[in-house]
Amino acid sequence: MSSVEKSEVFFEKLKARLISLGLGDAVAHSIASQVIPVKRDGATIIADCKSQFHGALIVSAKMNEIVEVAKQVWGSQIEFYVRSESEAVPASAPKRTRSRQAASTSLFESPEAEPKKNSPRTLLKDNKKTITSSANTAFEETPNLSSSTDKKNASTTLQASKNINQIATPMHIAPISIADDFESRPPSHAEQNRSLNPELTFTTFVRGQSNLIACSACESIAKSPGNLTNPVFIYGATGLGKTHLLHSVGNEILRQNPNWNIKYVTSVDYMNELIQSIRFYKQEEFRKRYNNVDVLLVDDIQFLESKDSTQLEFFHTFNDLFQKKKQIVITSDKYPKDIPNIEERLKSRFLQGLIADIEPPGFEDRVAIIETKARALSLRLTRDVVLHIAAHVKSNVREIQGILNNLAMTQSMTGAPPSIESTNAHLRRIIRVPAQSLDLSAIQKAVATHFGIKLSELMSQDRSQRLVIPRHIAMYLSRELLGSATTEIAEAFGKKNHTTVMHAVEKVKELIEKDASTRAIVNELKRKLDQNLV
Repeated sequence: MSSVEKSEVFFEKLKARLISLGLGDAVAHSIASQVIPVKRDGATIIADCKSQFHGALIVSAKMNEIVEVAKQVWGSQIEFYVRSESEAVPASAPKRTRSRQAASTSLFESPEAEPKKNSPRTLLKDNKKTITSSANTAFEETPNLSSSTDKKNASTTLQASKNINQIATPMHIAPISIADDFESRPPSHAEQNRSLNPELTFTTFVRGQSNLIACSACESIAKSPGNLTNPVFIYGATGLGKTHLLHSVGNEILRQNPNWNIKYVTSVDYMNELIQSIRFYKQEEFRKRYNNVDVLLVDDIQFLESKDSTQLEFFHTFNDLFQKKKQIVITSDKYPKDIPNIEERLKSRFLQGLIADIEPPGFEDRVAIIETKARALSLRLTRDVVLHIAAHVKSNVREIQGILNNLAMTQSMTGAPPSIESTNAHLRRIIRVPAQSLDLSAIQKAVATHFGIKLSELMSQDRSQRLVIPRHIAMYLSRELLGSATTEIAEAFGKKNHTTVMHAVEKVKELIEKDASTRAIVNELKRKLDQNLV
């Protein structure tokens, strides 16, 4: 584990320890963020506490816990110092005066107190003197040397002070920056662009009716970033391809402009970067890193809800890039106005550009997605298996990808292409698949039973209102759940023209959108058919 990672672990462990002692989350975070490891020399670690208020009144009270956590992270043999900017004790002051002043400014313990075994050390510094308290070594200045023992002790004291000075330069002379091993170097353009997944491109994205607007918008801005519309806001449920589109935009722009600085980041990563910059006093570097990008791609912006400080910082980042005409693309699982606890000024900026939604793929789109991804995996699927998967995995492209990955692994182990039975074994792990295969007759029976009509009435030519609506719903479910051709459905219902089926499907879709009762009936029938309850 690198020193940077250990420093982050120390922060998290210290915060958790303070919370376990009864402190609130905000207070624990505040204290933990004040103790910042900055240098290491062998078994000695120096930490800074730049706030005199926190050092004198808060950190000192929790010093035992701080040292214990430090030993958990770096090992029980380490010496852990916290350095403050408190005023050092004047060299000319009487010994008792110096002790009292040291007691008032020490982060750890009073020099007048009896040293305890394994007690933490205190390091207080000015330009010339170093005053410390230790269990084993007296770092305090000795004014009068009257014996050989005193001279020997003085030599030990001076040498120890010299060693500490080599580790920690006094802050009043040359303010120390965070050491390289405790700091993350700002990423170069090449490093930043490596956050893009090269496999997620427009070529591998399956375009369909459900994502047509979003895909077209992303392709357009990739050709002319910052010149068409800004920002582009894409929203839709999870697993529908929003992240794929973000990476596709970045990869296409990078292909055309290899030297551009393209930043892909999730809102959670953005927040964590901001927190780290605050902890290590690197906020200016953080802002420069984001304000100097050519394209900003932000995934899952909804996770910034209730994060007021992060929202404020993102507001300034957004404004700066927008004014420079740098392209911004944002994704969310909700429409901007529907994201709770997001500042109105941010919502208004999201709404000023192009808003594009991605809907769950229809049956035909799912078939196309399955066939495209199966080819990429060298997966040999029969048409029946493709249709079977498309009929059961309806709302999430990631679920389709997961099913195909499992089938590809099974195929590689057995050498045989997937069958309906083996596919069902994988499908049952993520969705409920009926033990008996669903067909047109099962749908017809389920609809007739639900509406309390005879199956012969449902199949008849009677166009009375009490029969037309059930008949239309049955046709819609046959198309939606089975993906049957309209001609096949027409034949099953005794109709001569497939346009009757097309009209019925569109009519039910319209009713589902507008009428809550129809929507509830259709959902209930789907549930029963999916669970083989009819």
